[in-house]
Amino acid sequence: MGCEAMFGLLNYFALFLISIFGIVFLDDDPRGVSVQEWIFFVVMIYAAVAIFRGFQEYLRNGGG
Repeated sequence: MGCEAMFGLLNYFALFLISIFGIVFLDDDPRGVSVQEWIFFVVMIYAAVAIFRGFQEYLRNGGG
């Protein structure tokens, strides 16, 4: 796994953290789920799947 792939995983991890921040700290109404929270949730799932696939590829290539 090259430097570009590791940088890609880091970008997905940052996207994951930003979506967590958006869901937790930008919530106006704790009793309901807004459209923005659904969007952040979808982005979080996308980033998590990309991180998982990238890590699988890393392990498949021998971890290095």
